[in-house]
Amino acid sequence: RHAAAPRSAPLCPAAAARRAEQPASMSTDKRQKTSDSVTVRLGAGGLLQASGAKASSNPVTMELAGMSAESKKRADDLLKQLEAKRRARSIAVPTNDMEVRRRLRQLGEPITYFGEGPANRRERLRTLLAQLAVEAASGISTEKTKKLEALVASGDADVSLTAERVTKKAYDTDGSAELLNARFEILRFSIPRARTRLLHAKRKRANMTKEIMAELDKAYADRALKLKSFVNSSSQIGGTRPLAACAFSPDSKNLATASWSGVCKLWSVPDSALVVNLKGHEDRVSDIQYHPHSGITIGSSVDVATAGVDGTLRLWSLSEIGKEDEGKDEKMDTEKVDTKKKMEEEEGEKKEADDDADKVPAIRAISVLKGHEDRLSRVAFHPSGNFIASSSYDATWRLWDLTVQKELLKQDGHAVGVYGLGFQNDGSVLATGDVGGIIRVWDLRSGKPVASLDGHVDNVLSVQFAPNGHHLATGSCDNSLRIWDLRKRRCAYTILAHSKLISNVIYHPNNGDFLLSSSYDNTVKIWSARDYQLINTLHGHEGRVMRVQMSMDGKMIASTSFDRTWKLWMADED
Repeated sequence: RHAAAPRSAPLCPAAAARRAEQPASMSTDKRQKTSDSVTVRLGAGGLLQASGAKASSNPVTMELAGMSAESKKRADDLLKQLEAKRRARSIAVPTNDMEVRRRLRQLGEPITYFGEGPANRRERLRTLLAQLAVEAASGISTEKTKKLEALVASGDADVSLTAERVTKKAYDTDGSAELLNARFEILRFSIPRARTRLLHAKRKRANMTKEIMAELDKAYADRALKLKSFVNSSSQIGGTRPLAACAFSPDSKNLATASWSGVCKLWSVPDSALVVNLKGHEDRVSDIQYHPHSGITIGSSVDVATAGVDGTLRLWSLSEIGKEDEGKDEKMDTEKVDTKKKMEEEEGEKKEADDDADKVPAIRAISVLKGHEDRLSRVAFHPSGNFIASSSYDATWRLWDLTVQKELLKQDGHAVGVYGLGFQNDGSVLATGDVGGIIRVWDLRSGKPVASLDGHVDNVLSVQFAPNGHHLATGSCDNSLRIWDLRKRRCAYTILAHSKLISNVIYHPNNGDFLLSSSYDNTVKIWSARDYQLINTLHGHEGRVMRVQMSMDGKMIASTSFDRTWKLWMADED
């Protein structure tokens, strides 16, 4: 048996009166919360009139409930945020930090916040302009929107104040006829090299068999075993101050080193004998590179390029070595004064290094290229040998013509100083990394940025293209080494390579099967470019390692350090 549901007891007259009054009070509260209304036309029978039909009654205003009004307001706010983000992507913001500060001041905003850098300040201006543009397009008039309208009228801000969706424009800068000719020259140089590289890769994939794969794996294992046997072969004091960079000559017979003392030196390898001094920089030298045709092509006027903290890019010719006797009296007087000062300031090994340096010839730069407004970071020769690129802390990189020794291009695009720099082997694109952690890839044939790679959280100190043309290795102050796939425009692999910042990263010059990295943890490491496993760690430096390079024949590795020495690493024959 089931118990019957109890019936509700009848209400007394007073309770019934209270219940009758309750709906009225609740509806009154809802009407107080209402913040919006909708106007419709009612047809016969109280149905909504279809659009275009003749209305048979007067418009009726229907009030929205409070929750519906709040939902509508949230939806409107969300749409405004999306519109602001869309507009922000199409707004051109100055890359010059002083100009960004001026725009913020004109809009009545603080020119800077505590701890705010140039990149964050630029992004704040972009966001502010987008928000004010959305408000102006919606008909909202405030003091800041009026200031924005004044900026647009004066041409200081390129922002659309209309509600229509506009097409994003490309902002081009007129270039010189020399730059146009250079782009055509780079185009004619890069296309055949790219075609050859791609055909070689296609044939390799098409003809790949199990037997060929086994042979390639065996050859790779032999090279890895040889790299694993690399040990310190020689060590030399390279100057009185830390050695910032080094570079092998294309014929693998010489090594160039750059010092913070401002003096660069050329050494013969593997006997580590000093050949010549390169004197001229007034401050620290940050980078040194060999011309790709030095010692190979007869008639090459430029053999070495150096970048300095003094803001100059200097070009050197080794053919000047036999001409050091010209004006020898003046040079000797200057060198005597410099040597006397050094001997008074420094002792021990530093004195010996200076004495040895005075016994070898010294040459001067054949050309000094000026234009950067701040210290130079890196320098790189174009694979054709006709151009050279330099990066600087003035947030630009520049392209120079070696034939006429003239600046062709001043490229903006980074919000902070540019550090890492590297050409693709085809010569068609260039990659740059800045101290904000952003990597940009530039098409030299059109002048357009083709990719922006964001992943590092600190300075990008080194960028290096792989021989396959589509992989890019970068080293950063965040202690990581990243491999980027330019076909997908994203990071393909991240190696937590060192315990301190990575100062340089390079691919094996012949096959690209291996990676080398140097770090401030006093080590050089060799990695597999196949599975990114560690192959060998080279210990020996007593200070942070500033640079690592490998000879073109793959038989030698050189490293420079803060301990003022450079070391040569070779395979242990035993």
